[in-house]
Amino acid sequence: MTQQFPTTAQVIYDVLAADNVFTGLLGTYNFKNSSGPITALSVVSAGEDIPSIRNIEGVECVIQDAGNSRLQSYMTDSADVVTTWSVFLVAWKPSTGADMQLAADRILRRFGGSEAVQTVATPDGLGSLVQIKVFIKSNMPVLSV
Repeated sequence: MTQQFPTTAQVIYDVLAADNVFTGLLGTYNFKNSSGPITALSVVSAGEDIPSIRNIEGVECVIQDAGNSRLQSYMTDSADVVTTWSVFLVAWKPSTGADMQLAADRILRRFGGSEAVQTVATPDGLGSLVQIKVFIKSNMPVLSV
């Protein structure tokens, strides 16, 4: 079996979507056209809205489709570009920060070398309570649990 690395946002999505423990920690998207609910897991461009969302309940996971990249070399002729992917977890009612923390912990156990930080609380009126940003590096392995 070959080692898998999170080289694209789609790889991260596929790993998380296939993890029943993780998806069990997520909430749901409900759409204006009455379709749904579906698991609140998506890949988007930064600043892009998910179209036709009526509401989100529980913990949402948003994977940005572009990351931060840097050239990494170790005194050799070859160098690798390492991308750090941003994954946001958002606690929407009725979930709590503790629910979101469980989802963050699961991501950290799936992606070697990843780290998570709590971002500032969101403004009143948006409906979300708090966010965590997870950083996943493309040169670190996907872990089995």
